[in-house]
Amino acid sequence: MPAVLTRPAPGRASDHTLRSEHATPKRDATIDAVRAACLLAVVLLHSLMVGVQVGPGGSLHTSVALSGESWFAPITWILQIMPLFFIAGGFASLTQWRSMRAKHASAADYVLSRVRRLAVPAAIMIFAVGAVLLGAVALGADTALIAEASLRIGQPLWFLAVYLGVTALVPAMVWLHERVPMLTIGALGAGVITMDLLHSQAGIPVGYLNLMLVWPLMQQLGFALADGACANWSKRALVFGAMLPIAGLLGLLGLGWSPDMIANLNPPTIAIALLGTAQFFLLQLFRGALDRLTAQPRIAHAAQRAGSIAMTVYLWHMPLILALVAVMWWAGLPLPEPHSLSWWATRLPWIIVIAELVFPFASWFVKIEQVAVRTVGTGRTVSRGSQRLRALASVPFAALGVAIALLGGIATSGMWLASLASLGIGIAFAVPGTFAALWARAAELPALDIGALRDLRFMRGIDLTVPRWALSS
Repeated sequence: MPAVLTRPAPGRASDHTLRSEHATPKRDATIDAVRAACLLAVVLLHSLMVGVQVGPGGSLHTSVALSGESWFAPITWILQIMPLFFIAGGFASLTQWRSMRAKHASAADYVLSRVRRLAVPAAIMIFAVGAVLLGAVALGADTALIAEASLRIGQPLWFLAVYLGVTALVPAMVWLHERVPMLTIGALGAGVITMDLLHSQAGIPVGYLNLMLVWPLMQQLGFALADGACANWSKRALVFGAMLPIAGLLGLLGLGWSPDMIANLNPPTIAIALLGTAQFFLLQLFRGALDRLTAQPRIAHAAQRAGSIAMTVYLWHMPLILALVAVMWWAGLPLPEPHSLSWWATRLPWIIVIAELVFPFASWFVKIEQVAVRTVGTGRTVSRGSQRLRALASVPFAALGVAIALLGGIATSGMWLASLASLGIGIAFAVPGTFAALWARAAELPALDIGALRDLRFMRGIDLTVPRWALSS
């Protein structure tokens, strides 16, 4: 029986766990390739969903091009790869955590390293893109158009906010996986069903709680994949395993669930969990063929390279797509009406241009992000207790910063600064010794003498008297 399905005796790790602790982890080329394919699907989908056209008077009008099209819903069963992305992410997270654990790193070490890796690139993007949008508003750009751009840029950030929370749970969820794997998967699945039924059938607004049930469930499936669950199953059994959740999906359609897997994402429903389960079995079914394909050095290298720039591509592809739209509009290039004959005729060139823009940019910009992450990651050693407190504080602040950009946008100075401030606090918590160093540096500063300021030339003529209304308040 696969190791993931066995339960070790209380108080001791399983043989598989002990082997994992001392083994040197290696990158899995197939998982790298799967993550790269998921990334391509995301960029492709978002590229096709950007609808822009020039209206009367030369104004620019935007829309979600594929929204509401009846033929689009069946395609989303293929293009909705977020469950598969979390499954592949779970596989990689398990490998990374076990590698760190073998080197005697703590759970807090893992969480803080992930916060730095995710929050720093997000802060850079939000800072840069927000500054450009605010600058455009200051120069007289249409505020409604800038707000629309902010909305479209922010929409993909839901993934980062959720991923920060899910990745923070990795040490705890691995602990459960190594002891009660099937019970953990079953409990998460039952929670998904309960929340969705309460939301969709009983009208109780708890659907968004599934953000922290569906995606950890997919992550657990990734753990199971990494430990070889179902690896010994026959092809017939794996096909049955994939067809069963698909049959469940078809049953949900008859009960009123949407056939659009994009619509089922917000909030995530039972349909997304079933789709992810089918993707898990299909990945296992084709694992042998994919392993042989990715055994080729060139393909393995390309997949690994794509995996290394995945987060950069995800963060920057929408800002770059919208920047391309703005340049085309400014240059007077044709922007055909969505779904017109000319629009469809130009989709392939459009996708090629976006790919030629996004991927070279990400290959260059990831180096800047890596330098920033390494720079931020330097700090002094602190106690284990301090590390745990930092881990507990860094995740919610970093996730809140992303959520502010997602829900409030970055086209107004207040929301932009609030997002950056929250992200900055989360990053500071994730760097050992940050607050202690700042406190020590502040303690070294001389006390501020308000009276002495009156002698400064540039302060002459300024009344520093505290107003009476301030004292009375």
